[in-house]
Amino acid sequence: IMNKRSIKSIAAIAVAIVVLCGLSILIVAVQGYFTFLSPDKVGVLWSEDLKVIQTWVAGGRILGGASFFALITAFLMKSIKGLKSGILFPAGNVPVLYLCALAFFIYHFCQSNVGLLTGTEQNLLFDTDDLVISFIIVAFAMIYKVAVKVSEENSLTI
Repeated sequence: IMNKRSIKSIAAIAVAIVVLCGLSILIVAVQGYFTFLSPDKVGVLWSEDLKVIQTWVAGGRILGGASFFALITAFLMKSIKGLKSGILFPAGNVPVLYLCALAFFIYHFCQSNVGLLTGTEQNLLFDTDDLVISFIIVAFAMIYKVAVKVSEENSLTI
């Protein structure tokens, strides 16, 4: 199936991605901390008129970002574990990918609206990338689901 060298290469790249995801979670958490507890240090201007939307944007950015990067990490860990046991497409990754699409949408939508927190925007913005990339992740999840089924059927073939 796959030689040990390929698995080691994939594992090395996965470790690098996991480290980057961990750093991204840390950055999002620190930015969230300062957004709510020391807004003046990061240029956040809370407005009474926009406070509810600003809170949703800031909270969604923190939760969506941390969730997205944690889900990417979970996907990679499940993939590496599967490769070690000879499973190329672990079935448990399918729901992880769907959740990645949702978390990405929330994170990127809120990231697109950071201007509401800094006072550079007064209106909620919708970037088409928010939806397009989320749908690409959903399409990937659907293709991955088919790959899981084909892989399972092939493993039953003698």
